Amino acid sequence: MKQILLIILFFVCLASNVNASAKPLVDTVSNRPAPKFILKDTNGKIVRLADYKGKTLVIDFWATWCIPCRKSFPAIKMVMEKYKNDPTVKFLFIDTKEVAANYKKLVRDFLADNKYDFHTVFDEKGEDGKMDLNFKKYLMPGIPAKYFIDKNGIIRYQSLGFNTALSIKESALEIKNIIEKIKKDN
Repeated sequence: MKQILLIILFFVCLASNVNASAKPLVDTVSNRPAPKFILKDTNGKIVRLADYKGKTLVIDFWATWCIPCRKSFPAIKMVMEKYKNDPTVKFLFIDTKEVAANYKKLVRDFLADNKYDFHTVFDEKGEDGKMDLNFKKYLMPGIPAKYFIDKNGIIRYQSLGFNTALSIKESALEIKNIIEKIKKDN
């Protein structure tokens, strides 16, 4: 029994520290259309992928219980500050894989408590009843997962996890560099 618990603990730790090595932020260069979605944000407003046509969009899939997601937020917040006056770059946070019944309140409280001004939408439940319908469409095996989408709705880069070997500034610089490359290539 003790061995089984240790094995389970090992895999839980492994899953919660995906991409904790010193590898770069971007796991995959991609050139596929971003799956469309229509979701509601924390204020009940409908948000569509189509709303971002003509913009460089960074989508960040996350959950309140996800420690690596939380660790990645200071870096993305820093990048958002840099682009706050650039109308061609947008950020969207998709809360997914929540299990608590009161997840909407948990999300709102988490954002408010940490002073994160993240435009956040809620994923939908799939046929299996789990809150990960759109997450599954984006084909990433875990969270946090970031997608860098160009102005034509094409996923150019994607990444899984958070690299704990990098400082917040180094992580922010990697995200900024990806955004700048997409803007330049468009």
